Amino acid sequence: MKYTHKDLPGSIKHLEINLNQAEFAKYWEVVREEAVKNVELKGFRKGTAPKEMASAAIDQEKVFNEAAIRAIREILKEITEEKQWEIIDQPKINIEEKGNDLFFKVDIAVFPEVELGDYKKVAAKIFSEKIDVAASDEEVDEAIKWILNSRAKIVRSASAAKMGDVVNITYKGKDDQFVLGHSHIEESGCEHCDAEEESKKEHKHEESEFDKKIVGRKEGEEFDGIKLTGVFERQVPEMTDALAQELGKFKTVDELKASIKDGIAKEKEIKEKEKLRIMALEEIVKNSKLDLPEVMVEKTLAGMIEEYKTYFKDKFNEDEIKAKLKPEAEKSVASNLVLYKIAKDEKIEPNAEEVEAESNKFLATLRPDMAAKIDPQRIYNYSYDIVKNKKVFDFLEAAK
Repeated sequence: MKYTHKDLPGSIKHLEINLNQAEFAKYWEVVREEAVKNVELKGFRKGTAPKEMASAAIDQEKVFNEAAIRAIREILKEITEEKQWEIIDQPKINIEEKGNDLFFKVDIAVFPEVELGDYKKVAAKIFSEKIDVAASDEEVDEAIKWILNSRAKIVRSASAAKMGDVVNITYKGKDDQFVLGHSHIEESGCEHCDAEEESKKEHKHEESEFDKKIVGRKEGEEFDGIKLTGVFERQVPEMTDALAQELGKFKTVDELKASIKDGIAKEKEIKEKEKLRIMALEEIVKNSKLDLPEVMVEKTLAGMIEEYKTYFKDKFNEDEIKAKLKPEAEKSVASNLVLYKIAKDEKIEPNAEEVEAESNKFLATLRPDMAAKIDPQRIYNYSYDIVKNKKVFDFLEAAK
């Protein structure tokens, strides 16, 4: 058996394999013998017909095809083991007969070689940067304000509606309730907006023309096709030591504020650390050499498109979204390959307890009926990768 190979873009290996008649005969004979044993002829039990009659009855084309499949399967196994290639997709095979020889043209997608730059140097530089995580008094005040607003009492009001009040209306035959200043109603509609713009319009937090029509009106009034069926004032409490005690193990408002300040600082630290991790990974990818397998990119892209569909079901142009998301898919694949290579080179492996803990954390986010439908092996693989990547980043952070 003789073969040649060359590299194609997308981590594809193109093989041209020549198998002479004698080499192919050993596969053909085995398949032919199996076919003869399985022939059923009238008047004979299975496998007992005379060999000449059984040989004449077998499907020669079927025998040839099966022998060719077995031959190329064994040859590919031999070549990939010799070259230490890991096949990651179904091979594309074309077979030609040249005289008494068989000629195979095979394209195989393989796990790519990743040549890393000096990732420890990159990590040391980036993770040595100082992280400013101090929480300001303004941020604490905003958090207190949010807490107080969440505990506001809604009380029916006989006064004219004002911004911040909750209102009940009947409009275009439908009942609705919202906070003035957070209206989700657009009279003009959004027929020509794309899904992303529609989402922005539905979640704006400013006084709209629709809100302005309601401000100053009282319950029971009808105007511009709107019937104001209820006006409710939001009574926001004051922050006191008593309220602070209700919120947790705090004796005073100052203790609550100190806890909030510490919490904001920790949250900032996590976010800043995540930014540095992303920055470090992007820089390491930039300094690495790798040929992205197109099959990996396409699978990642398909998953991203499916996720995108769940958020924007209407006005969805798959070709446009595919073109928009492909660079992100390529970036994701490159990042995962680099993390994989670092873990391999540094012998970073999660232990069973770490993977189990991550699996349990993931399962805790699901309803029991949903968790029961997921293949346990998929959960294990997902959790394994999460833990492994965390350990890689921990390793890189320690490089500073």
